[in-house]
Amino acid sequence: MSDPGAARVEAGHRRLRVSMAAGSFYDLVFAVINLAAPGLGSWFLEIPLPDDELYLRVTGVFLLALALFYMLPVVYPGRYLGNVLVAIAARLGGAVFFIAAALAFGRPPAFLFLGLIDLLFAVMHVVFLRQAGWPPPDR
Repeated sequence: MSDPGAARVEAGHRRLRVSMAAGSFYDLVFAVINLAAPGLGSWFLEIPLPDDELYLRVTGVFLLALALFYMLPVVYPGRYLGNVLVAIAARLGGAVFFIAAALAFGRPPAFLFLGLIDLLFAVMHVVFLRQAGWPPPDR
């Protein structure tokens, strides 16, 4: 007979890997848009382009690196717990930043949407990490 607790933990690991892959894809999409077609992103999100697009394109480079960072726990499960924890912190920070930009500083409504997506990713990562058995019960 199989252990239902082990099956639950394995399901949590699978869900965590899927949520990290989804976060990677999300950042990769924005990286490509910021690098190759910032005008498209500006038009779609109704966010004005900066006067010097170089700075927006630099964020594309960082988003590309973030997407690769997210893939480490997907490709090597169990080895990159720190990446998951940093991803949770980064998503929470992004959520606070974007939501505050929209609600407190009058920035375009798209920032509220982006902040809510970051918050959703953070919550998913936390829930699935807990389902995967972290932190262990003896800690």
